[in-house]
Amino acid sequence: MPRFMCRLGTAGGELVVQELVAASEASLKVQLQDKGYYIFSIRAKHPLSGVTAAVFRRKRSVPMKDFITFNQEFSALLKAGLPVLTAINLLLARKGKGFFFEQLTLVRDDVQSGTSLSDAFKNRGDAFPLIYSATIAAGERSGELVEVIQRYMFYLRTMSAIRKKIVSAMIYPIILLTLSVGLVFLLLTVIVPKFSVLFLGSGAQLPALTQLVLNVSKVFQYGWPAFLAVLIGGPLGMKVYASRPEGRLVLAGWRLRIPLLGMNVKRYNIAQMCRTMGTLVAGGIPVVTALDVVGEAMSNEVYRVELRQVRQHVMEGQSLWASMEKTRMMTPMAVEMIEVGESTGSLAEMLDQVSLFYDEELSTAVERFVALLEPMLLLVMAVVIAVVVLSVYMPLFSMYNLMGN
Repeated sequence: MPRFMCRLGTAGGELVVQELVAASEASLKVQLQDKGYYIFSIRAKHPLSGVTAAVFRRKRSVPMKDFITFNQEFSALLKAGLPVLTAINLLLARKGKGFFFEQLTLVRDDVQSGTSLSDAFKNRGDAFPLIYSATIAAGERSGELVEVIQRYMFYLRTMSAIRKKIVSAMIYPIILLTLSVGLVFLLLTVIVPKFSVLFLGSGAQLPALTQLVLNVSKVFQYGWPAFLAVLIGGPLGMKVYASRPEGRLVLAGWRLRIPLLGMNVKRYNIAQMCRTMGTLVAGGIPVVTALDVVGEAMSNEVYRVELRQVRQHVMEGQSLWASMEKTRMMTPMAVEMIEVGESTGSLAEMLDQVSLFYDEELSTAVERFVALLEPMLLLVMAVVIAVVVLSVYMPLFSMYNLMGN
């Protein structure tokens, strides 16, 4: 059935935007009027608009560099005794223009109208991390806003350092892999076809290896549009599929089951989850609320779903470690450490220890993977080039022998 985007007015004077399904625009108008809505506009939604939105949609957030600088200056001003609103106004006077300036101005306006600082940041949607507004809320309740912001800054720097370390370790293998693929493509689409004209013109019987390489070369020569279509269409199709909750869940499950790589994905998510939760719990946020925030902050859909179940079990009175033990997202060692933290009253510290442990495990695993990947790529490239060169020279030697005889 067709979908329609509707801008409606309620009896209370609120503006509501909804996406509704109906047989026709006329029948939808009748349904909405019967429910007491005032209709501003009804617009049919194009069938491909969901696909287009999934491909081109991008969450806009404040630049991380500006965000870190703001928090450093903001915490320094608050520590000096300035009120929140005065500190924000001073920072706004120095920030100039841009997306961050616009969002911070809206935060200032909300605070001026009586909204709490945490809600003002939360009202900006994806512009600021959800964990940040939750951390600010904990600081407002405890009266330790400066300490909470500084703790969050430590969390932010740690996460940034880990990501940079992983990216830096993967740069050289990715460059090597790209150059290797490019070289093979050049050999099979440019070099080998030029020799094939000479071989086929000679009328001599070609060795099996040469014939195989020539056949592969033809596939590359004439099949590159299909390769290009797969190269472009594959990622786009995955992005559209991942735009749906069920698609994200399936893809996240696959990533966790990939041999070797899956364990590293699990280590990264455990470290991210425990560090985020440890930061929130240390800031005075209750475990149930922290589980809500952590679930929204996780990048892996499996962990988001599992954390909702953990939250439900904790609300029913079960311990955190027992609730996590029932899921597939934690390792036995992590569960044991969380159990010790709960029983000794040092949950935040133990969560930090778990995150540090898996950070080191992940770092070691990535370094080992890169150390093995580089020689493996070089070996594969050497074999491929040797096969291509050998397939070219074998018929040349045969032709030379025939001419000599």
